[in-house]
Amino acid sequence: MSVARYAATQNITAHPRDIELRAFRYVNGLMAGATDTKSRAVALEKVHRLWGILISDLGSPGNKLPPALRGQLISLGLWAQRETDRRLEDGGSLEPLMALHRDMIEALEAQRGLPAAPVPTSAPATAYHFVPGMA
Repeated sequence: MSVARYAATQNITAHPRDIELRAFRYVNGLMAGATDTKSRAVALEKVHRLWGILISDLGSPGNKLPPALRGQLISLGLWAQRETDRRLEDGGSLEPLMALHRDMIEALEAQRGLPAAPVPTSAPATAYHFVPGMA
């Protein structure tokens, strides 16, 4: 089985919180390892795409998070997308983005003790699954 197919299979069977945790860890690893312009651009593009997926999900009618929290997370996502654009242009520090992601990771890990939402038996047609390494 290819790595991409294995990752896709994991995403189908994983809890959404675990997928989000993997995604934030993945993009932080890319940013931390960005040593040249190309790897930096790839990392920032993945960050921008991740937040686009999250914003889309947060804005969907089926999202079960409280409206106030959804709004706050959308605001963070929009900030993160603007920040990725700025960092692509100016080469500034990626630490603020990485710090945001560390905070997201910490919050998602803290939720692990909460009852898990049921895992759907089939993904809806509009579902987004983050597969690290996929373009």
